[in-house]
Amino acid sequence: MKTSASQKSAQSWDQGLPEQVCFRVTRHCNARCRFCLAPPDGAHPETGTLLHRIDWLLARGVTIFHISGGEPTIHPGLAALIEHIYAQGGKPRLTTNAIAIPDTLLPVLRTTGTLVKVSLHGDQAHHNQMVGVRSFEHTQRNIRRLVEAGVQTSIQTMVTADADWVVDWVADFCLTLGVRRLSILPFIPRGSGVDCKDEFGLSPEQRRSLRAHVKEKRHKLNGRLDIRWLDFNARPIHVVEADGSVVLEAATNAMDKVLGSIPVSECMTTIINSIRDKNEFG
Repeated sequence: MKTSASQKSAQSWDQGLPEQVCFRVTRHCNARCRFCLAPPDGAHPETGTLLHRIDWLLARGVTIFHISGGEPTIHPGLAALIEHIYAQGGKPRLTTNAIAIPDTLLPVLRTTGTLVKVSLHGDQAHHNQMVGVRSFEHTQRNIRRLVEAGVQTSIQTMVTADADWVVDWVADFCLTLGVRRLSILPFIPRGSGVDCKDEFGLSPEQRRSLRAHVKEKRHKLNGRLDIRWLDFNARPIHVVEADGSVVLEAATNAMDKVLGSIPVSECMTTIINSIRDKNEFG
């Protein structure tokens, strides 16, 4: 029997996975960012399910896991996931709003060499407005805790229209705290950002001006602070969603391409069927 083109595609998409992926462990969050790239949708898988997905990806050549959410630090299994990736020879990375960093997570981040990227978007008033909750003091304090604990820490900043002053403010903040890397993200209309693109969106001229500003700042602080231009418009990235789907994510939701889903393990299938039977037959 011949195999159709669609069947071949379904069978082979997972053979073309890159070395690194964005790995969402939850879509729950403790912030309400107006520009959120991955707004809450209810997906919050159990630790066992996430461990299965990690093993499945490792078996297909993925070695670098950029752990994100939602907000990954609110997942109770985060430390175990990071330790498992490290134990299997993988490299964990973590992106967080750092509103809450459990004490037990700090030594795990340090011993596994996890690179932590914290989202901070400007001074107290601006940051709190951007993230929708009063979190600046918590985030600032936890950045200090990460640095003092010897965790490799960087900062990423979303810059919106008419807010290029943020680049200078956050650069000074990094220098004060001893953070050595800063990533600047120009606003893109993804997720919740679609609803505020008229307010936050950068015109082509503003985008060019912001990039020139970042380049000038990078040159000025060379050797003291590594400032990077992180533009999601540049190329699509592979994202493993909290529901197990694998998406080639582009600059806008409309341009995304769903590649497939990570299959549920036989063990998880048995558990799911057992729960279903119990619910159906009491």
